[in-house]
Amino acid sequence: MSTNILSILYIAIIVTIGFFITSKLAKEKKTNLIYFVYLEHLIFVYIYYLYAGTHSADANMYYNAGVYNQGFSIQFGTGTDFILYLSTYLIKLGFNKLALFYLFGFFGYIGFVFFIKMIKIPSSLTLFGISVSTIFLLLPEFHFWTSALGKDSLIFMALMMFFWSYRYLPKTIIINLVSFLIIFLIRPHIGFLLMLSIILSMLFKNPAKYKISDFALIGLSIIILIISFPYLKTFLEVDELGLEEINNKLTSFTNYGSIHTDELSSYVDVSSYSLPMKMFAYFFRPLFFDAHSILQLLASFENFILLLIIFKWYKSINFNLFKWYKSINKYNKTEFIFVLISWVILSMGMYNLGLASRQKYMLLPILFALIINYNNPKYRKLTTKKNIFQ
Repeated sequence: MSTNILSILYIAIIVTIGFFITSKLAKEKKTNLIYFVYLEHLIFVYIYYLYAGTHSADANMYYNAGVYNQGFSIQFGTGTDFILYLSTYLIKLGFNKLALFYLFGFFGYIGFVFFIKMIKIPSSLTLFGISVSTIFLLLPEFHFWTSALGKDSLIFMALMMFFWSYRYLPKTIIINLVSFLIIFLIRPHIGFLLMLSIILSMLFKNPAKYKISDFALIGLSIIILIISFPYLKTFLEVDELGLEEINNKLTSFTNYGSIHTDELSSYVDVSSYSLPMKMFAYFFRPLFFDAHSILQLLASFENFILLLIIFKWYKSINFNLFKWYKSINKYNKTEFIFVLISWVILSMGMYNLGLASRQKYMLLPILFALIINYNNPKYRKLTTKKNIFQ
């Protein structure tokens, strides 16, 4: 059977499975919005495929390397090597470039499925009279950056699976461990930050409220951190995993951007920025004054909407983040700590607004799950003992 016929078959199977998942989720959530989310995602898979055909994109590198790597000369590894290895294997199974896009786009959509399972639709928080959950689910950039062959669709899926299953441990332990493994294979530093977030959220908890399960979780997280040290050092290409080495690595990313300014139309020099300014740039730029293309102009509109939503939420908690943090449950505390420390670290190494736009959709869905659900009156009354996201 030719590769093209196999690929058409693969795409048909992927789209059909996605439709059945969508139908089931729409009935569970009692809203037809899910069908629009699925349709939009399918459209953006094809848009990204066309975009990659005329622009420099990581997806092209993964596909081309897979085509020329039929002898599996690339070793199995983490980060880019993992995607290269995976794409090579899939190409050997008959996936062409378009089929690979739809497969990885399907991974991204599974991320949407788990995200939808974690939020209230519609949310009580609105913007311009529209539910924030509806706005966020239909953001074009959200679908664009989670629809392509590459790391972003897989990491988004794995993070949503991890945080959904984290709430139902131990009965969801298999999903939780598998999702963590995927996260670690794609971006080991994100897996490291996940374990660190769990430990920190437990340390901030009143010791008198500790349970045996809390001690077990802390112990497991510490073991995983210790085991992951060698892999993380290899991934970051540092001899020692200390603050100075990490700072030097982050500085090298910024320096790379300054050296390659002519190649990067979305380069921003953040070397003189304060940490809050770097964090703002990471989540909310480009804004209109940054836009040098149609895509950046469209991104500016979305970032402005995101900024308005977060400001409205912040106002709803009376600008008191500490009081809000104390009011949320232990699962949400872990999520918030993960978003915060990841936001800080990733923004320190930012040099490219395009890179930031891609990576921030690892973090924004987790933050928006907290925003959407906290502003649901029914959610506020629930305790940590209840399955609050079913």
